[in-house]
Amino acid sequence: MAPARDRLQTTLEEVFGHRTFRPFQKEVCRAVAGGTDTLVVMPTGAGKSLCYQLPGLVRGGTTLVVSPLIALMEDQVAKLHKLELRAERIHSGRSRPDSRQACVEYLAGRLDFLFIAPERLRVPGFPEMLAKRKPALVAVDEAHCISHWGHDFRHDYRMLGERLPLLRPAPVVALTATATELVQDDIASQLDLHSASRFIHGFRRDNIAIEVAELPAPGRPEAVRQLLADQDRRPAIVYVPSRRQADELGLQMNAVGKSAAYHAGLPSQRREKVQRDFQRSRLEIVVATIAFGMGIDKPDIRTVIHTGLPGSLEAYYQEIGRAGRDGKPSRAVLLCSRDDRQIQEYFHDRNYPAVDVLKQAYRRLGQRPRTVSQLTEDSGEDAEIFLNALEKLWIHGGALGHPRRGLRRGGGDWQQPYLEQKSYKKAQLDQVTDFAEGSRCRMVHLVDYFGDRRDSGRSCGHCDVCHPGESAVTLQRQATADEQDIARAILEDLRRWDNRGSTQLYKDVCGVGGVERSLFDRVLANLAAQRLIRLRGDSFEKNGRKIRFQRVSLTARGFRSGADPITISLTETL
Repeated sequence: MAPARDRLQTTLEEVFGHRTFRPFQKEVCRAVAGGTDTLVVMPTGAGKSLCYQLPGLVRGGTTLVVSPLIALMEDQVAKLHKLELRAERIHSGRSRPDSRQACVEYLAGRLDFLFIAPERLRVPGFPEMLAKRKPALVAVDEAHCISHWGHDFRHDYRMLGERLPLLRPAPVVALTATATELVQDDIASQLDLHSASRFIHGFRRDNIAIEVAELPAPGRPEAVRQLLADQDRRPAIVYVPSRRQADELGLQMNAVGKSAAYHAGLPSQRREKVQRDFQRSRLEIVVATIAFGMGIDKPDIRTVIHTGLPGSLEAYYQEIGRAGRDGKPSRAVLLCSRDDRQIQEYFHDRNYPAVDVLKQAYRRLGQRPRTVSQLTEDSGEDAEIFLNALEKLWIHGGALGHPRRGLRRGGGDWQQPYLEQKSYKKAQLDQVTDFAEGSRCRMVHLVDYFGDRRDSGRSCGHCDVCHPGESAVTLQRQATADEQDIARAILEDLRRWDNRGSTQLYKDVCGVGGVERSLFDRVLANLAAQRLIRLRGDSFEKNGRKIRFQRVSLTARGFRSGADPITISLTETL
């Protein structure tokens, strides 16, 4: 038999029709085909699917794929069928006869790939059925869903670690597009991949121009309309914070191009139709909550717009990564303001309730399992908040069982890990704020955040920081005489006393009530864009609370500017 590396190349050409691998695919495929447990963190659109499909075929037998979304499974199976490969799927959207037949085909060894939803692993007897004929490879797609540190945690993924030993000695490959080092470690721990090879790279997407524009919420729908009026900026995805906004803006965008709303409150048939129509280019614009996007493999999305601050950089990166998968120039636009931070903190406090609420939920748990509805009834708390408290108890061992079948009281040492998770999620908001207010190249900021050690570190050249003149949402104009005076005063003050908090700098430069703070902040942002100053987030503790502020420092370029006239371009949102 030919060596695995030779069979990888032959299979790549004969089955998948590719002569060459994409960057980083080859080394991953070699490790997986060789039987090494592997953790792969590569961005959306980088070709992660091939990293289990190709090695699975080379290893022979059936590759078992655990996938969290029906649309994702259906899309992958359809593509494999086009390649004349034997693939089946088992999920809640299929009939019992179809699912039974898929099991028969699997046990008979007549499948190259079997896709299953994670909740199937809690069906009595199903894991044991899979174990009767060991798979050649187990692929865990969207593996970040297993980690409560991740941005898209799923209950049913937590049982994967318990079920995988039944399927050994098959090697396991866990794949995700977004995982910080903390999430990577948690994935490895949950799946018992302690000696796994890790491939963490490929996060740079230089064909996506990232732009952040400060704009109050009332003006954002019009900015989106003007931006997408240009046919070349469609197809597009517009992410909004709420279902109501998705419905409203989805209707408004029909004046620009055929559009539709998508969110979890819509009937499943409607959601599937929207996703299918967008995939087949019957829709040009989808206005959606974060419920939309996983499983979308549409290569020609030109624009992704966020009309509010995202909850984490992981979620943001995954969502903008849906643009430009064909490698052509695309744009990601983030419309936000400081008020968005308060909105995100409101959602954070609901998703991660106060410890007293969790203590109350813990007291309501007994030795016998009770349903979530029984526990929630007459709790005295907001139902959604109380449900979130029960979920967090379950994650951290304070509740045992399963939220869908019934919960009983668990151990009492849940408080410290919960507080750590709550603090971590709050820190993610800080990281998003730092990104939005920062003056570094946007792409370099994201690449560094995900720990891509093999990246060049060079600036992308076309984000709003690197090339403000290319901005799509903002117009350039020369600074007024007053704005130039403020800019000069800022630079002069920083030469005397560098690395200062922006609030104190504002007071010293503008005096009390002399200049509006919004004007001062706009000049600061433009000085940062001109690389004359550097802005970064900082914080201090006061009365047990973390107080965040922005620190301002002079760059070498700003220091060298001396007494020369300062001419800066200020941006005005369309």
